[in-house]
Amino acid sequence: MKVAKLIAWSGIALSLSVGWVSEADALVNGDVTNAAKAVGTVMIVAGEGNPFGAPPGVVLVNVTATLIHPQVLLTAGHFTFFGTEGVPPFLRLVVSFSPTALDESTWIAIDQGPGTQVVHPSFPPGGINDGDGLPEPGVADVGLIFLDSPITDIEPAKLAEERLTHGDIGDRMKVVGYGTTVPDPNGPQIPAQHFDGLRRIGSSTLGTLLDENWASFNLDPVKICYGDSGGPTFHEGRIVAIASDGAADCASADWRARVDTHEVKSWIKDTIRARFGPGGGND
Repeated sequence: MKVAKLIAWSGIALSLSVGWVSEADALVNGDVTNAAKAVGTVMIVAGEGNPFGAPPGVVLVNVTATLIHPQVLLTAGHFTFFGTEGVPPFLRLVVSFSPTALDESTWIAIDQGPGTQVVHPSFPPGGINDGDGLPEPGVADVGLIFLDSPITDIEPAKLAEERLTHGDIGDRMKVVGYGTTVPDPNGPQIPAQHFDGLRRIGSSTLGTLLDENWASFNLDPVKICYGDSGGPTFHEGRIVAIASDGAADCASADWRARVDTHEVKSWIKDTIRARFGPGGGND
């Protein structure tokens, strides 16, 4: 789900989802799962003195992310775009790979300084539009987050070996996400306050390959919602796309950013190698 409002402090921009969702659940029609252990959620947590007046420890924003290297998370570019210059000190940035991610004992701190989060170079300087349920031509909504220490007890997921083709249209593929639930359109204006921290899995069929960066999935039955952004789509056990935009109603669109194409895969692998040296790419 793309970001609906930007708040900036001293040149640092943080994305907050403030769009409304009507009676929609996280990964709508998905099932809570203990599987997909490489899939976690990155959370921005309120700290002391935050300007929102939120109690310390409240999750303000979350996205879904996948461990694709012991020290690398793959997630949505529209999240990492706002963190490339760092995250303000009155917030905390953490990841959990627990199927019940609100358990603070499972939180792993992520460095909040510049360079920890990167976004695909196709992202325009002003970010991308949001809430229209449409993809952004020419933009790969893909980002990476680096961890200080390797995760040793989870096997990283793999990127697809082969790119999707029109022959794959109609194939059923699994998607995993940690989306939010916003049952009351008159309630608090931060959907993540309804975040239950549960990992869900479901499936739907590939509908369209729009271009090198975008694929559309049918709503049969799974739909994506706030917080599912970055959630991996698996085809034959490997990641071919990540959730990007389910429209403001979490019910009328399902656009996903492709990571199966040569250009995007090469950027991911080259960026990881540049950070961790030869042999650091996801194969």
